[in-house]
Amino acid sequence: MLRGRRCAECRRLWLEEAQACPACGSPGGESVELKGTGRLLSWTTIRVAPARYAGEAPYVVGLVALDEGLRLTARLATDPEGLTPGLPVAFASLDPSRGPIFRPA
Repeated sequence: MLRGRRCAECRRLWLEEAQACPACGSPGGESVELKGTGRLLSWTTIRVAPARYAGEAPYVVGLVALDEGLRLTARLATDPEGLTPGLPVAFASLDPSRGPIFRPA
């Protein structure tokens, strides 16, 4: 499940774990469940990875625009050959060390 936070004051939505709103600084806010769907804006294939991820190369990292209007970078669990701008994607899982992972929808 992909989660975000909504500010109680300005109603802005964000992804970070920060407890204060990045827009207005108001503390708190409510945790909200995000649909986890969106579109692929851009991507790159990592062929020479940092030592920590060298065994996983090649892998794809993309910029995803969520349906809620947020943008985030995420791993893409797919072959890069089939990727196109605007491709519908869906949240697949959340890896503690890699962050969100998406797949083509």
